[in-house]
Amino acid sequence: MKIMKKTVILLTTGLFFTVAAMAQTGATSTTTTQNPAVKSGMKDMRKDIRDERKDKRQRAEALENGNKAKVKAMNKDIHADQKDINNDKKQLQSEGVKHPIKRADRQIHRQNMAHRG
Repeated sequence: MKIMKKTVILLTTGLFFTVAAMAQTGATSTTTTQNPAVKSGMKDMRKDIRDERKDKRQRAEALENGNKAKVKAMNKDIHADQKDINNDKKQLQSEGVKHPIKRADRQIHRQNMAHRG
């Protein structure tokens, strides 16, 4: 009987301390506030990636039609877009964003899927 009383008291005390400790941790916010420079940088990177993809599609169409002058111009546009993307990548990495190109690709994919419905 004494052992059972001690066990119940010990379990009750342990439960009390556990609940008290959990109550003091407070509510943690899962949403992170993003730096406005990072937000605008990611938006710029997404725009540059979309432009590069569009230029690649237009280049393939011009190549298919045999328009070599347009293909050369599209190559210059693509290289300019790639330079912009790399500059944005370096800037975002200095701001603390990990894998900014991959992150931008995922964001573009999510936006496209949300647009399709």
